[in-house]
Amino acid sequence: MFTSLEKAEITLIRDKSSFIGILMHVTSVESVKQYLLDIKKQYPKAKHYCYAYVIGGNKKCSDDGEPSKTAGRPLLELLEKKEMDESLLVVVRYFGGVLLGASRLMSTYLETGVQTINSADIVEIKHSYGYKVVMSYKDFDELKRLGKTWGFSFENIKYEDKICVDVLGDEDAGERLANAFPHANIELIGKRKVYRR
Repeated sequence: MFTSLEKAEITLIRDKSSFIGILMHVTSVESVKQYLLDIKKQYPKAKHYCYAYVIGGNKKCSDDGEPSKTAGRPLLELLEKKEMDESLLVVVRYFGGVLLGASRLMSTYLETGVQTINSADIVEIKHSYGYKVVMSYKDFDELKRLGKTWGFSFENIKYEDKICVDVLGDEDAGERLANAFPHANIELIGKRKVYRR
């Protein structure tokens, strides 16, 4: 899954109407509500504030007065197609007096959404799993070598009669550690979210 940690914003003009696309990083439905209020304050004279968001299993979209399924639904489908999560995509419309018709309206909202996402600094959402590992000095030398290949990182290294180290890796890190180091003591200490370019 992917998101943008920085706000991205573009403007598209179509037949005198301005479509302002905004992509924001969100982690809760409450933050979505606050961002929508902020956007309405920022663009107080706009006619429509159409949006879609995906936050884990929570998904919602709104046409905000535009013809049904011409704005919110295409924006939500775009977020899903691009595998976006923790993302709020808003398209603010200033009506220019020219009716576009449902088909052109939908394609314009979609185009605004695509350009907004394309302009963003997209990062991948990964989960890193932490393991507390107690092992011999010899095994630790091998772990450092394998860790480079496996993409592991190490924290809180303590050099005592044995090495105690926190190892961060992907979902199958624990299984790989157990297979490679059967004499080591390996304990899952938690899971954390990381964002990678």
